[in-house]
Amino acid sequence: MDGLKKFKELWESVDKVVFGIVKHVCVLMLGALVAIVFYIFVGRYFIHKSPMWGEPMSLFLLTWMSILGSSLVLRTDEHLKVTMFDEKMSKGALLVTDLLATACIFAFAVFMFVYGRQLMQQARTNTMAGVNIPYAWMYLSLPVTGVLYVLALITQWTRRIGE
Repeated sequence: MDGLKKFKELWESVDKVVFGIVKHVCVLMLGALVAIVFYIFVGRYFIHKSPMWGEPMSLFLLTWMSILGSSLVLRTDEHLKVTMFDEKMSKGALLVTDLLATACIFAFAVFMFVYGRQLMQQARTNTMAGVNIPYAWMYLSLPVTGVLYVLALITQWTRRIGE
């Protein structure tokens, strides 16, 4: 039990650093996204000249921010889920459904990692119009988030085991 306690303490510090960085990156991306979309709006309706790079850049930021942000809510178990049967189920049945949900999320994380890498390989020569960023950089969000999902699941279960 002492080893589990040490692991939990170590993991909490790793978790705090990794997901603190993710949280701040998401905040920066949201700020940049709001600024860019506002600039597009002003350019389109008041100056009558919309920046060519605005929409692809906002798409790039929105993709990264939304996918990275999903790992933050998974980490704290605040994502949408059906809980109407939870109070009618026994503790053992709840544990089984939690384990099944974790297995599904883990499988999805592996899927994101594997197929995200494949998508990156296929899109490495295509660039986003207006910003000249390879699409592979946008699709990099998938394998990165797949890894973050696994880390979030570890955080979830270390907190559950500690309760």
